Amino acid sequence: MNKVNDKEFLWIDKNNKIISCEETNKVLNENFIEICSVLQNAYDDAILIGCDEKDFKKKIIKLMNSLEFSIGKE
Repeated sequence: MNKVNDKEFLWIDKNNKIISCEETNKVLNENFIEICSVLQNAYDDAILIGCDEKDFKKKIIKLMNSLEFSIGKE
């Protein structure tokens, strides 16, 4: 497993300032760890069943680039 999810990050707000609320940082770091775990498991599964590594990563990057804020949208 990647060492990225073993450390906590300082998160930046939309004004490029560090988010200082400990609870907010805790939630963001927990979410990040969960995302890392799900992605790693999906990546491992894909490789084990014969998927091309670069193709899988390309699709994940495309997914990340297509994310939009969705709360309040229908």
